[in-house]
Amino acid sequence: MALPELLSRLRLAPLRHHLRRSLSTAAPPPDEHPPPHPPAPPQPPSNPKLFVAGLSWSADERSLMDAFSSFGTVTEDGAHGRCSTKRLQGAGRLGSTQARELFDRMPVRDVVTCSSAIYQNARRGSFGEAVELFVGMVRAGVCPNSFTLVGASLAAAGLGDTVLTECLHGWAVRCRLDSNPFVRTALLDSYAKCGCPIKAQALFSEMRDPGIVTWNAMISGLVHNDLFEEAFLVFKGLLCTLGPIRNVVTMISTAQACAGCGDVGLCGAAHGYAVKMGLDLDVAVTNSILDMYLSFASLEIGREIFRKIPVSNVVSWTMMMGSLLEKGHAGEVISMFVKMRSNGIVPDMVAMVSLVQASALMGDGRRGKLVHNQIVIRGFNSELPAVNSLITMYSKCEDLSSARKLFDGTRDKSLVSWTAMVAGCVENGNALEGLNLFAKMRREGLFVIDSVTLVTLLLACYVIAKLDLCVQLHGYSYKSGLYLYKPVRNTLMAVYGKCGDVTLAQKLFDEMICRDTVSWNTMILSYGVSGHGEEAIALFNEMDKSSEARDSITYLNILLACSHSGLVDDGLTIFRKMMNENGINPCQEHIGCIVDMLARAGRLEEAAGVASLTDNKLGPNAWKALMGGGHLHNDMAFTKAAAEKVLTAESFDYGHVVLLSNTFTSLGKYSAADSVRSCYAKRIAKKTLGLSSI
Repeated sequence: MALPELLSRLRLAPLRHHLRRSLSTAAPPPDEHPPPHPPAPPQPPSNPKLFVAGLSWSADERSLMDAFSSFGTVTEDGAHGRCSTKRLQGAGRLGSTQARELFDRMPVRDVVTCSSAIYQNARRGSFGEAVELFVGMVRAGVCPNSFTLVGASLAAAGLGDTVLTECLHGWAVRCRLDSNPFVRTALLDSYAKCGCPIKAQALFSEMRDPGIVTWNAMISGLVHNDLFEEAFLVFKGLLCTLGPIRNVVTMISTAQACAGCGDVGLCGAAHGYAVKMGLDLDVAVTNSILDMYLSFASLEIGREIFRKIPVSNVVSWTMMMGSLLEKGHAGEVISMFVKMRSNGIVPDMVAMVSLVQASALMGDGRRGKLVHNQIVIRGFNSELPAVNSLITMYSKCEDLSSARKLFDGTRDKSLVSWTAMVAGCVENGNALEGLNLFAKMRREGLFVIDSVTLVTLLLACYVIAKLDLCVQLHGYSYKSGLYLYKPVRNTLMAVYGKCGDVTLAQKLFDEMICRDTVSWNTMILSYGVSGHGEEAIALFNEMDKSSEARDSITYLNILLACSHSGLVDDGLTIFRKMMNENGINPCQEHIGCIVDMLARAGRLEEAAGVASLTDNKLGPNAWKALMGGGHLHNDMAFTKAAAEKVLTAESFDYGHVVLLSNTFTSLGKYSAADSVRSCYAKRIAKKTLGLSSI
């Protein structure tokens, strides 16, 4: 049969669309280009009994991957073929180029060597190379068997290519290999990894007596597609069919399913099953159980489980450190890192990144530099996640020059690197520099921005009130589909509200089908800064009828709206409700907003009374607001009294000095105004410069 006819009958035409190179690079058939050297000796016969025995033992005791690993070690009786196959397996430690060159130099290209090459590339992650080798062996006249299809299915799963999996499935059906349990399990896993759990379930249902490997593939496939309840039901079916199973892979997948269900009782049952079967002595299982609790339960439960687990490794410690970071316990992360080192555990890159993030959360640049030194010493400075975390850390510690130096020195930047640098510029008051950096990235055509990058750019527009650029980014969000992300819409609302276009912000809010607390807070703030206090109160009351709970930011925004609109009584009523009914303790921003509200309305004595109730822990925000209210109403007594409190604090800027000086000037006390400016100008190293987009 001619080669083109063979390819067409085997439905291999779609495979051409999934190769990164042309099929012409594959090895040609021997009869088309005869080699210059004499033909190789005939292939010695293989022993299928040895192969089946080794494969069955590996599948029963380990997994499908280990089963296929036995391929090439027990099938070949010929010394030459066995040597070539083992050399090819050893090439799995090399790069894909070296492995491919070794494969091309093989004098014997039978189904054993070809299948081993396909599997080794797929296992190493070179999925495109594996598919190319698969098509190349067909072009070379080598007919794939069931074990070849297992390796090719593994490559299709890695690529996430449904069409390729369907082609392999069709091949298996045509060659009557679809009843092979290993082929069917590999296809099931590939369908699940490609996002087709229904097709995977159909294959699973057709199997008469699925083994533990097939059950595990089905459970992990459902977990991969976020079908957690279905995965747990499959686990229950496994117990009913095979009885209690002491299998590490089963327990890990089941723990992930229980975590996805979000049921503490279910997690406790899975934990008890692991202890009963003695699986809690396996570090992989203990890590999965710890992750199960940390994914949704309280931090206290996670700490208790971490203290009680019998075995742990660096993954266990980094998981606990990551959970602490999510809760904002940066100091505890550093203490845990020190304890981990005292226990003799060598930190990996993830642990070092967690330490960098803790330093960024604390704003401790000195500690961050020490961690940076350790990253360089341990050889992680070339790892992009570590570099990106360092850029973010330096930016949050207000060391933008170090962040930019590190960014410029990185050769292979990712989109995360560019986004981190742009965000650092925006956070440090250099929004225009961040936008210019983004423009450079776009000119070079390096990446297509994602939702995180878009939100960062919108925040830059918010800082400088750049309405025209916000409109352009709004249009891009529609074109790219990023508008569907809730953070993008929330940030768009904030920018439009900041720029005074509250109508467009309201339109965006009305178009949102599913709103979160941030959405309500943003719209209330947009009304507040635009002077629409009554609309803000109406929306605040409407939020009470929704499913979203009010937080401290919600009350801060509504108090700000009342302050800007002169709705003093409504603001005071909401403030009392915040403390009495909702149990939210007021922070310095809440107190400052109440003082500002009273001072703007001319009720300076009440404002001074509220400000006098604050202590040093709440900061000088209340006195700053009173100082502004006194200047607004030309009341020198209150302005001077508040200024004494503000200017003795550490956190004041030159704007407060100017405000006090202008108050003296408005009263005709020019010498006092000059004295104030000259006295405090030396204490301020740098003035806060104004910025205009005109």
